[in-house]
Amino acid sequence: MPAARAPVAPQAPPAGKGRSSKVDPTARFARPVPIGVSTGNAGECSAGTISARVHDGSGNVFALSNNHVYALENGAPIGSRVLQPGLYDTNCAFDANNVLGTLAAFNTIDFSGGSNTIDAALAATTTADLGNATPADGYGTPSSGTVSAVIGQAVQKYGRSSSLTVGAITGVNATILVGYLSGTATFTDQIVAQSHKPFIKAGDSGSLLVTDDANANPVGLLFAGNQNGSYAVANRIDLVLAHCGVAIDGK
Repeated sequence: MPAARAPVAPQAPPAGKGRSSKVDPTARFARPVPIGVSTGNAGECSAGTISARVHDGSGNVFALSNNHVYALENGAPIGSRVLQPGLYDTNCAFDANNVLGTLAAFNTIDFSGGSNTIDAALAATTTADLGNATPADGYGTPSSGTVSAVIGQAVQKYGRSSSLTVGAITGVNATILVGYLSGTATFTDQIVAQSHKPFIKAGDSGSLLVTDDANANPVGLLFAGNQNGSYAVANRIDLVLAHCGVAIDGK
C-alpha cells in the first residue's frame, strides 16, 4: 500500500489517563507484573506498554517493548533502568522499588531516510519480576507460536492506555512515515490494524498484537497510530523476534 503521510506517530508518551476498565494498567503491579501495562525508561518522564515476556536460547528473560519506550529513540544507554510503571504514571518521581530491569538491547531507528522494519527494545528482567499474561480483564497468556498477518484477520491488543481493544487487519506490507521527536522515519513491511472505535492510544506503544481467538497468537508489535487511534501500525512480530534473537514466553 502507498506511504501514509497523514498524522501517524509513535504512541508514547501518553496524553493523559482515564478509562472504564476495572483494572488500571497505569498502576504499579505486585511482582511478577503482568504484560500489557505501563512501563518506561528511568531517563524520561513518559510511559509505554510491556509487550510480552520473551527469552533467548540461554534462558535469559526479557521484557519486550519499543525502542522509543525503552531506548528513547536510540538515546538511552545500555544498562539504564527500566521501570514499571513508567515515570509518567508516578508523577515523574523515581522509585527504586519500581525497577523492572535494565535496557539490554535495541534496534537503531534510522532517521536519515533509510528504511526501517522494527521499533523494538529488550529489558533484561526475571520471571520473579515479570509474568507472561495480561491483567484479568485482558486476553490472558499469548501463544508462543506466532502467525503472519492477513487481510481481514481479527486481532486484539492489551495496552497501558486503552486496555483491551479489538479490530481487524486492513493492511500488510505497508510503507508508513512516522513522526518521532527525533525526526521522521520510514517503515516498510508494516501491518495496519483498524477499528471503528479507538484501537490504540498514546501510551499503548509496545502492545502485543495477537489474534482475536482463544489461541492469542502474536502477530505484531504495535508502535504507532493516527490521531484518533482508529488506525494502528505494527511491526511484524517474526521480524522483531528474529532481530532480537528471542521467542515469546507464552502458552
